[in-house]
Amino acid sequence: MENRKSKRSLRVALVLGAAVAGTAMVGFGGLAAWNAYTENAGNSVAAGTLQHNNYVSSNCASTLGTAPVGVGPGWCSAFITVTGADPVNNVLPITGAVKIDNTGNLQSTFSMSMPAAPTGSLCTDLTLKVASLSAGAPGTPYPVTALTSTMGATSVDNDAGAPSATWSPNGVAGTGTGATGNTFTFTVASGGTFLTNSADSGQSCTFSILFTQTAA
Repeated sequence: MENRKSKRSLRVALVLGAAVAGTAMVGFGGLAAWNAYTENAGNSVAAGTLQHNNYVSSNCASTLGTAPVGVGPGWCSAFITVTGADPVNNVLPITGAVKIDNTGNLQSTFSMSMPAAPTGSLCTDLTLKVASLSAGAPGTPYPVTALTSTMGATSVDNDAGAPSATWSPNGVAGTGTGATGNTFTFTVASGGTFLTNSADSGQSCTFSILFTQTAA
């Protein structure tokens, strides 16, 4: 009698165990759910390139973050070098040109400045004028100005058919024309007293021009 009860208890336990196991399989999707999936992978973000080229006699690439100081990256060729100027030899006025091109892949604006004052006693008897290929007011970033102090930043336009302060990207280095570039001509001339000021003999004047590019 006890043996039959034990066998019956064992069968009940087996049935209950199987039921619990089946319930677990259904709960984990083994028998009761179909699944389909998609995944959007490889999402990424990349920064654009802010860069321009300054050409006088060779290509000179811009530097990022800080203005160049002294010889090194971003310190480009002088566009005017004069020796032996005097009141009668017609060395002055003299011109030099700089071609600027937006060679990065971002739209940008540009400005020109003379952040440090010219140095040398001859500067007070010289003038500087800056013109570009663009017609009208945008074409003269600096009118005739005495070389006696710093020059604040002034916005410069590109050379598009309708000149714009926003320069298009992907220009070609050394071009200096079109929507991605412009060419700036610098003219140094004698001031009113250069012809008569004998103290200018043997003196000199040096100055630097800074081009600044800003992503737009």
